[in-house]
Amino acid sequence: MKRSTAIGHLVEIGEVSSEKLRLRGTEIGWPVEELWVAGDLLGFADTVDAGSVVLVLDVPPDEASWLAINRAGEWAGDQLRLRKRPLLWCYRPLAWPVWNHQHRRLVRYWSAGAGLDDTVIDALRTRRLDRLDVVEPTASELDQQLHAELPVSRRHLRMVIERYWDRDWRREHTGYDESPENHLWRAAAAVSEMQDALNELKAPASPTDSTPVVPTNEHPAPH
Repeated sequence: MKRSTAIGHLVEIGEVSSEKLRLRGTEIGWPVEELWVAGDLLGFADTVDAGSVVLVLDVPPDEASWLAINRAGEWAGDQLRLRKRPLLWCYRPLAWPVWNHQHRRLVRYWSAGAGLDDTVIDALRTRRLDRLDVVEPTASELDQQLHAELPVSRRHLRMVIERYWDRDWRREHTGYDESPENHLWRAAAAVSEMQDALNELKAPASPTDSTPVVPTNEHPAPH
């Protein structure tokens, strides 16, 4: 995907998010507080292989632990047509930092209070990356946040395991793009990913280890 095409999608997502703010005065509501960009768009490449959008949601962390399906987040993604866009996407709760073990460099380009940040969009288009306010955790900050999130994900995994064969729970979690198996896989993968990230932070760095990190957290971009 061309860089200009990816940035065009970012702008559209931001504009729709601004338009959806009108729902906040209704029973429907609108959970998105911020939009952040991560991945290849924070580099200089003309072609983007893995541009990512992160939605920050005003939901309790227990309802949006890593990889867990949050209904408000999924609905917002549908409203923004993220499933049909050639971008990876995921969401984070407002109470936690937007960064984590998969997204370690991000830039906010839209907020509910200020709307679309034209300065960020212009910097991405012109590759003036020095003008971007990139948020990136230190190793210590990431370690501390992982220790805070891992117990939440473990509780979620335990809940999914306990309810996995319950007929009512399975019926409630079976539908379009959702299944009990997907919930179980996501819950297990979240715990595994965070534990691996903690182990990596503890291990001494190896100058010969250039194995790329393959993101598993996001909704896949349409083919």
